[in-house]
Amino acid sequence: MRRLSTFLIIYLSSFMLMAQQQQRGKFNPEEFKAKLESYVTSEAGFTQSEAQTFYPIYHEMKGKQRQLQRKIFWLKKNAPAENADPKDFALTIQKIKDLGLEIAQLEVNYYKKMCNAVSPQKVYKAMCAEDKFHRMMLEDFGNGQKPPKTAK
Repeated sequence: MRRLSTFLIIYLSSFMLMAQQQQRGKFNPEEFKAKLESYVTSEAGFTQSEAQTFYPIYHEMKGKQRQLQRKIFWLKKNAPAENADPKDFALTIQKIKDLGLEIAQLEVNYYKKMCNAVSPQKVYKAMCAEDKFHRMMLEDFGNGQKPPKTAK
């Protein structure tokens, strides 16, 4: 009887642990977006009307950046064949770098729009808050463990 109860406790504990890990591994983009908006709004000090003005511009920029980033990932994943001409690799590199420049220019244009919608000070605070939020999420994703420092 003792063995059976010990076995059941161990079995149920491991089952609960597995279920918790599976649940933790699911990414919910809407939940992430809501947490991001809440955090950035708080850190930047947006009023409700400022947030309603800022976030449509912000999300439009992020959507366009994601599309360009997907093209970069595709180019990297579908590299020229190993024995391809060096010019093919140079062309692929140039396409990747051009897309990177396009992302940067997109950001410049959208940050101008954001600064026209809310104060530049709050846009700056929002930029910093977004970076901080992503760092916190990455640390949380790794169970709060910071990655080991590399030797320089």
